[in-house]
Amino acid sequence: MQRMAWLKRTASRTAETSDAVEFARLLRDHIPAFYRAAYRWTGAVDRAEDLVQQLLLRLYPRLAELRELDQIRPWALRVMYRIFIDQLRRERSSPVQFGADPVVDDDVAAGEDEAWLDPGPGPQELSERELTQERVLRAWEQLGEEHRVVLAMHDIEDYTLPELAQIMEIPLGTLKSRLHRARARLRELLAEERMVAADRV
Repeated sequence: MQRMAWLKRTASRTAETSDAVEFARLLRDHIPAFYRAAYRWTGAVDRAEDLVQQLLLRLYPRLAELRELDQIRPWALRVMYRIFIDQLRRERSSPVQFGADPVVDDDVAAGEDEAWLDPGPGPQELSERELTQERVLRAWEQLGEEHRVVLAMHDIEDYTLPELAQIMEIPLGTLKSRLHRARARLRELLAEERMVAADRV
């Protein structure tokens, strides 16, 4: 009797290990895309990591569904978008408000010590590029979450409007209007950033 119980436990552990390996195989190539989307939606490294982790926790029990999918990424992004929206609703109704952490580009910071080796752009051009990037980043952080999501997915990740309508589960007409408003708002914010920069000069 004890031997039968041990065999069942061993079989169960083996099945769990096999499921974990298959889960990793199915999703491994998609993790960078999930993280990019999460980071652009949230604007913060730790919150993007949390969002991707919650997505994986949500998907693991649904391994059977994942096996049957022809395209995992749009389906999984739809799940992650729902998680993201649920989080936003909880935060907006909470007395505690969360702010986005400043973004630090580790690759740029790590490469600064070796900048003298690069015969590329000079200090003035690099400075102008850095200021432009900072202005774009500040404008991006001021966008509302819905605008950030639609711009990131359509203009940066190159999802089509029909694909986005399916992922975000909203009508195509509504999505087109949201994208138009998001682009207009980003242009306004960038214009404001340029005016602020001109005032400083």
